[in-house]
Amino acid sequence: MGEGKKYFWLKLYNDFFSSKRIKRLRNLAGGDTFTIIYLKMQLKALTSDGYLYFDGVMDDFAEELALDIDENPDDVKLTIEYLLRVGLIEASPDGKEWYLTYLKNCIGMETASAQRVRAFRERQKEQKALQCNTHVTEVKRECSAEKEIEKDIDIDKKKKKEPKTAYGEYAHVKLTDSEYKRLVSDYGQDKTEKAIKFFDEYIEDKGYKSKSHNMAMRRWVFNAVEEQERKSKPLNKFNNIMTNTYTHEEMSALEQQLLEN
Repeated sequence: MGEGKKYFWLKLYNDFFSSKRIKRLRNLAGGDTFTIIYLKMQLKALTSDGYLYFDGVMDDFAEELALDIDENPDDVKLTIEYLLRVGLIEASPDGKEWYLTYLKNCIGMETASAQRVRAFRERQKEQKALQCNTHVTEVKRECSAEKEIEKDIDIDKKKKKEPKTAYGEYAHVKLTDSEYKRLVSDYGQDKTEKAIKFFDEYIEDKGYKSKSHNMAMRRWVFNAVEEQERKSKPLNKFNNIMTNTYTHEEMSALEQQLLEN
């Protein structure tokens, strides 16, 4: 029956084409093409709450997006550069998440059950207008349809999202209990806590936004923490050496070891 199916649509404000950003975009050489690309980007991001993701299938995000929306890679690249310049799109530090800043307020959505309710009510109006002679049969059919709709609505109400807990000193990292347990299972308790601390401080400092903190941690936060630790290792070795006493020969050997590493 497609219980969890949802239908999305893009809503455009009446000043979309009269806004200065879109006017400027259309006035560029190839501007009409760039405008179509921007609209296609919005349609692609409807079901992900305004986010587009780079999965690494192509060399860069522009090429991969061009493949998805069937547009010329150079045109897509120029469109993205313009959108970044005027603040209509934002990118995560690793370039794997791209957020269309104004799209969230332009997304329309309804569940499959809501669509059936609307369609059913329209059919009811038509049936009453026709005043057909098969009244009894139609009443039975309507009752059956109503029961099906009520069942769908009850199912939608039962599908409540798992609550999220705030982690970190600044309470910026939001994870469900199951997401946190899976991170610990996949990366270990120590690495997970380090990643949460890093991500929490990063959000506090940069104001970073992400639809899913769990996905962001898996996409780039753990890698960022490992890179940070890797860069700090030579300094840690030097500090350990300075806190001990060595002979001249031992110090020369340690210097040679540091150079090799």
